[in-house]
This record gives sequence, C-alpha cells and structure tokens, in this order.
Amino acid sequence: MMERFRQKTRKLRVRLYSRMELRTVLHSHAFSAAYGWLLLAASIASLQRHVRLQLRIVALRRFEAGAGLALTQWGLRKWLQLESVEVWRDERIGWRRYYPADAGVSREPKLKTALLLKEPRCCGEKGVLYVSFEYNWMKLLGARERKKFFEDYVLVGASSSSPSDYAVFANLCGLSDDPIFIGISNKSDIPQYGTFSPYIQPIPIMACDWCDPEFYRPRPREQRRVDILMVAHFQRLKRHWLLFEALRRMPKNLNVVLIGRESPGCMKRDILRQARAFGVPQDLTVLSGLEIDEVMAYQCDAKVSAILSKREGSCVAVTEAFFADTPVVMMRDAHIGARTYINNKTGEVTSRGKLHLSLAEMLESSSTYSPRAWAFEHISARRSSERLNTILRDHSLNVGKPWTQDIAPLCWRYVPRYLGSQDAERLKPSVEELRVRYGVELEQFVSEADARRRNRVTAG
Repeated sequence: MMERFRQKTRKLRVRLYSRMELRTVLHSHAFSAAYGWLLLAASIASLQRHVRLQLRIVALRRFEAGAGLALTQWGLRKWLQLESVEVWRDERIGWRRYYPADAGVSREPKLKTALLLKEPRCCGEKGVLYVSFEYNWMKLLGARERKKFFEDYVLVGASSSSPSDYAVFANLCGLSDDPIFIGISNKSDIPQYGTFSPYIQPIPIMACDWCDPEFYRPRPREQRRVDILMVAHFQRLKRHWLLFEALRRMPKNLNVVLIGRESPGCMKRDILRQARAFGVPQDLTVLSGLEIDEVMAYQCDAKVSAILSKREGSCVAVTEAFFADTPVVMMRDAHIGARTYINNKTGEVTSRGKLHLSLAEMLESSSTYSPRAWAFEHISARRSSERLNTILRDHSLNVGKPWTQDIAPLCWRYVPRYLGSQDAERLKPSVEELRVRYGVELEQFVSEADARRRNRVTAG
C-alpha cells in the first residue's frame, strides 16, 4: 500500500516538474516575450551601465521577431559599435557564468571541442580554427596572445543551444577584422545573430549536420532487435516521462533501450523509478557511460528512435539516427534545430496524446522510411565541410584576401574530428604552434572513460 502511494507521488512530481519547470515556462512564446519586455523595462530603470547591458543582452534571447526584437537591438546598437564595443570585455558583462568572481582568466586556455582546419599561410592568408560552444569561445578571451591570434586566424564556432548566450557574442565583437563565423542551432535564431553584424556572421550549418555516414553500419530492418531507442541525457528536461506514459498503452513485450548520461539526481535508478511510477509494463534496458561506437551499434539496431525534449540545440542524436537508417519521432512542440528534417522519409512529428499511436504505427511500417538515403542527399559531414569551405573562401576573396588552401574536412563524432587521418598528421605542427605561440591548447578527446578519469583528477 505504501509503495503504491510512493509511486503515485513520484509520478505526480515528475509530471508537475515537467509542466511547471521554469525553463519550459520561460521558453513558451507568450511568457518569453513578456519576460523580455520586463527585462527591457528594468534596463531603462537601471543607473549602472553594465546592469543595463546585461539585462538587454538577456532580453535578446526572449524575442524572435517583432517590436520587442527591434527595440532590444536598438538598445544594444550603440554598444556594438567599434568605438564602444570594448565595454563588454572591460566590464566583463556575461562573464560570471564562465568565470566565477574568485577565479582568474586562464592565459593558457585548453579548448575541449576544437579542431584546427587550416594553418596560416604566407601573404596574410589566415588559418581557420573551429571551436565548439560558448564556454570555449570565452576561454579565448584570456589567451596570452589574443590580439595576434585573431590577426592570424579566422574563428569558426558552433553554438550549443537555441537561443545562444548572446553575451558571449558581444564579447567576441571587434576582436578580428574578419567576421567570426558561428553555426546556428535553429533557423529561428538568425534574426538575433544579425544584432552583432558585421562582427558575427551566422552559418546555416548546425552541429547535427556534421555526422559521417561511414561510421554507421545499419542492420537490415527485419533483423533489428531494439524496438524503441531513446538516446538522451537522464535530465528531466529530456522528458522521458512522455515515453513512459506512452509505453503504458503499448505491448509488454517491446524491447525498449534508454541510453544516457548520469548526473546528480538524474541517475539510472531515478529513470527506473520514474518508469515504475508511470506503470511501464516493459522491462527497460537503461545504459550510461557508453563509448560512441557502442551507442552507434544500438542506433543501427533500433527500429524507432525517440527524441522528446521540448527545447535544446540542434540535437545530433536525430541525424545520428538518420545515418543508422532509423526513423525518429519528435514532439510537435519541440524547439529543436533538427525538427525541420523530419518528413515522410525520416520520421514523424506527434503530440503527447498520440505518441503511443505514432510509435505503434512507426514500428509497424518501419521499413517504409528511408532516413539514411535522405540524409545522404541533404546532410553529411563532407557536404557540410564543402559548404563551410565555400563560405570562408568566398568571404576571403570578396574582401581581397588570399585563399590558396582549403580547410580540412571534419565530422562530429562526439567531438569534432578530421575526416581524413592525413590531415591530423599534416596539421600537427600547427596545432603545437597554437599552444607555443598563442597560448591556445587543443585538448584531445580519447574516450568517455578517459574523460571521466580526467574529471575525477580535476575534481580531486
């Protein structure tokens, strides 16, 4: 009796958290806009310049279009001019998230998800450094030879979320005589990126567009053993509860596998407790800490992949499933970059009340989808590398700068990697020069196990 009461309480808590979670509420269109107007009003009332700018740069995340966006951009415009843009760095606006008050700025930053795509060449031809995610861009602000670095390199970034942290964009403005090229996480973000023109140029390439199909070996559909696969962190914002609610109305013999990462309060045992609270009849397989090859093996062995978040960045797991030739189900209310890739060849978009029906129909007709063929034609690491190279080459030639060497093609395989091993060897001396001459070190990712070991050492 007591156990049943605990399960009902846990189920109610999970559903209430998902419905009332601050992050979800703040990103509803109506509430987001209202909050943006509130931030703008507070910025007008503030007497301190750094507070005004902090409020306005946060408000920018809340407007996708309309008068709110226009007014926010107007309020920021003066402080994004060349003669005044240094205020963001001088007053460290937006730094607290990345540099706590009691922590110094590293003069020898180590970048975790970065890749050298091209070395500087003679006659002023710049090199190209690809750096993923906002926290890494902020590290570059402390580089020992920051000025020299931006004189010799073009910076290409990949944003981690939608909307991005625009305070970081503001801190990058004015550092280079070339734009800083930043890949979007959602097409809806492009108007906000325009706030920082000409210093920031959006690239219509998302992080999920860098998958390399060569790593995937899909099993024939009739031989696949996993019915439903969900690859997502075990955090509540991934909304596993939607799957649990749907599974309660589906056959007991389904093989359901959940792969994710653990963090405090979001462990495998917590996921299993949630499932029990929702009355899931299936025996779930819950896995964490897998290496990328192991995750890919499951993706290639699944009939359907489920991505149920309401909001995140581009979501690499979607296009990974495509190249594993696995159709994807996503939610109609999802603000996720890769949602635009869902069509009658790649998967289905559904709602909470129909999720169990959509999953059942997709399992029944799994062989009618062709996500891998669609992805080959529209998105792949090699195609994205060619697009990026064209954008960078055309910019250089249009402003009268030389371009004699193309970038090294890259892919995303948990972190950015070279498509060709010969590029890694060719660029190795230039990677070392980055560290010695500019104070910028590119940290190598070896494996999940190695990353956990390094984190333990750092924490210790």
